[in-house]
Amino acid sequence: MISDSEFVSAAEHLGFVKTYFLPVDDIPTNYSKLVSSPEEVLPGAKTLILMIMPYELAENNGSREGVISTYYRASQKAYKGTKELTSILINSGAHAIYNANIPLKSAIVKYNIGIQRLNSLTYIDGIGSAFHIQNIITDNEFELSILSAGFSPVDCSKCERCVKACPSKAISDTGYIDPDRCLRSVSEQKEIPKEVESLLGNRLLGCDVCQMVCPHNKVYGSERSFTYPLKKLLMGELGDLPDIIGPNLARNTRMICKACVLAANNERTDLLPLLEELAGSKDEFVLAAASRAIDRLEEKQ
Repeated sequence: MISDSEFVSAAEHLGFVKTYFLPVDDIPTNYSKLVSSPEEVLPGAKTLILMIMPYELAENNGSREGVISTYYRASQKAYKGTKELTSILINSGAHAIYNANIPLKSAIVKYNIGIQRLNSLTYIDGIGSAFHIQNIITDNEFELSILSAGFSPVDCSKCERCVKACPSKAISDTGYIDPDRCLRSVSEQKEIPKEVESLLGNRLLGCDVCQMVCPHNKVYGSERSFTYPLKKLLMGELGDLPDIIGPNLARNTRMICKACVLAANNERTDLLPLLEELAGSKDEFVLAAASRAIDRLEEKQ
């Protein structure tokens, strides 16, 4: 079996800045799709491992191409790293399952790793809310991390910066986030609701505005949002995009449909020939997205 220090060292090498070894107690959740018990995921489990990988918030570069938030690079990097760490555990003789569908935000709060505030963002001292969290459930028995509520208080009651800054007004005065209006949530869908499509601007994936205006976060600026040409997306040329953001998000039809929305948002009349070709697609989603983009572009002319 692998030791605590060996595992932490391997995690740090893969980009995780914090690793927590936690008990496999039930984690409270109000969502029926989440599994509250790690032992239900892996019978005989001894340790729940949570790993934190921060990412740098970056300003939208204003491109007329498709912009992808820095979150998605970190997400894919963290996913690959967790998969590698799980292999290390299995090769050492342990049983292990990664990326289990457990309530991670609730786990962060339950074990005093961080605090969740009104806009549903979770903050970790020294990191803020710009991080990706991954989990491994294993029967390898690690020495449990000793945690106390030592994080700095985050008071959202008189701020409302995220509420006022949200481009789609998805955050209510009470801090509730409407997933049907949240641009990060919407940008991950195949079909973009008409009432928010123009608000996406050049966002192919993600938003991060609420995090960038939060006084508890730092906008580093050294990392830039990733940009991908709309023309290539409309032509179905994804290149290395699946490796950068993950194959689930970089599905061909999904990317084409979103590129249609962004083409109209950014008045890319140069892409009309491609859109007209796609309007004859046998795929109902592509046909609808391309036809809608053509109508919107023609309205602006």
